[in-house]
Formats: sequence, C-alpha cells, structure tokens
Amino acid sequence: MKKVLLVITLLAICIPVSASTVAYWRFEEGPADAAVSHGGAGNGVYYEGTADSSGNGYGLSVFAEGWAGFVYKSDVAAPTFGGAANNYSVKNSGTYPALFTDTADGINAIQPSQFTIEATFKLENGGYRTIVGRDSQGAYAADPALTALYFQAMPDNVLAIKFCDVSGYWHEAVSAANVFQSFDYGTNPNGDGVPWYSMAATSDGATLSLYLRDVTNNGTWQLLKQTDMTASGSPDTALTKGTGDGGDWNAGDWSVGRGLWNGGHTDRAFGFIDEVRISDSALAVSDFLVPEPMTLTLLGLGGLLLRRKS
Repeated sequence: MKKVLLVITLLAICIPVSASTVAYWRFEEGPADAAVSHGGAGNGVYYEGTADSSGNGYGLSVFAEGWAGFVYKSDVAAPTFGGAANNYSVKNSGTYPALFTDTADGINAIQPSQFTIEATFKLENGGYRTIVGRDSQGAYAADPALTALYFQAMPDNVLAIKFCDVSGYWHEAVSAANVFQSFDYGTNPNGDGVPWYSMAATSDGATLSLYLRDVTNNGTWQLLKQTDMTASGSPDTALTKGTGDGGDWNAGDWSVGRGLWNGGHTDRAFGFIDEVRISDSALAVSDFLVPEPMTLTLLGLGGLLLRRKS
C-alpha cells in the first residue's frame, strides 16, 4: 500500500471561551446579504440583532436597518475561529453604521482593572475609524469631548487603543503609520485582494499593548506599541464606564463600527468586521482568537505530526 501524505493548514485552533470572556460577537446569524435584524424597532431603540456567543447574553443592536445598519457577508478572514465554523462577517449597509449594547446589560457597568479587546477586520480607507468604542463624555477632564475608549484605525492607517481610567487619566498605545492596508470603496467596493487583519489590545493595569496579525497571509502576531501606564501617576488604571447621557447613547454603552466624540456618533468603521471579543483579563498572545497557524501532517499509517508553522 502506498503511503499517503496529506498536509492541512489550520487557520485557527480550538480556543474555548474562558471564564474571563465578557462578550463575544461572532455575527453568525446570516444568511449572506441579509440585514442584521432590528425587529421593526424605532431608530436607536435597542433590539438584539446579533447574539453574544460568550453565553452572558450581551447581544448587539443596530441603530436601524439600512441607512444605519449592517448586512451579513460571506467574505471572512478564516473558515474557523475558536474551533467553530466562521461563515459570516458584517459590513455596513449605509452611511451611518452603528452596533451597540443594551444600556440595561451588565457589560455597560464593568470597570475592569485588566482587559483585552480583539477584533478582525478589513476596512475602507478613511480618517478615524472606531472598530470598538465605549460611550461617554467628560470622563477625561483635559479633553471632555473624548469618549471612554477607542479601539480604532486612524488617518494614514495608524492603529490605536486609547482609554480613560477611573482616576481620570488618559492612556494610549498608537502604532506607526501604514501598518495595515485598506481599500477604496469607489474602485474596489468589496476590498478584493486586501488582507483581513486581527487586532488585539491588552491592559494588565501597568502596561498597555497593541498587537496586529495579517490573517490572510498567515502572518504572526506583531507587537505594534506598548505604553507604560505607571508613568502617568494614576492611582487606578481600571477602564472607566465614563459619564454623561446623550439622546442616543448612555455612559458605559459599548459600540461596534462607530465611535463617539463630543457627545455625537462619529468615526464610522466602514468595511468588514468580525470576531469581536471583550475579556476582563490581559490575555497572553497564545490565547488570542487567532493563534499561530498550525500544520497537520498525516503520514499514512506511519503516524501523525502536529507542529506550529514557522
């Protein structure tokens, strides 16, 4: 009998949802090109259109279908995440995309001393593009227009994590320019040929770190920036839930696909977003949603070899 050699590249390996996972939005409801449902609710009224896979029940609502919503897309970064099938991402369906958490949910009250935020994306060109945000106004006295948190892309394809802590101090880790590729909607509306990326930010209370990985090209995790938060002199660097109350937001609300500035929705992240997870601990790189790809080699009857791809 001839030996059979089969090499399978696994784009993700099984990572179970840990006890520290606060929310995990996978956008797997589908089908492709269907709108994320708003259930006929009024503009800005919370309606759970996409579920929280962590089991904590912290779903997301679109602001409205169509002009302020998202649609499911079959364009994804990898066929599996965390050992589960990854069939869909979401893409803005209008010019005012917004996803947000229910003000009544427990996630809106958390002020974690440590945290990790992860998201996978393929974005349009643009200025400030907030992938994950947290609503507030006035928490940072030196610039009260800023909201509590920005996990975002910036002009010149800079990436950043920025947040205000419960003591009123501002912390940020900001990358160099052009660390990722984006696409022009006018000439390439679906971002064909542009890579998918996964980004992660961690705070262990003392150090703020920002990481990026080119998923499409099986890149390794790259540390983009680290900031020593102890140098700020803050007595408590826990993430604040913020203050303030707007007509279409409340302090502590989490958003996906938009930010907040000076009390108004802004900084839309046009393009594709997927696999958004928030944890209340500083995860190790090995525990991020997209670990290093693995190579599985089946050597006929001679055995099986599983090794990390270099």
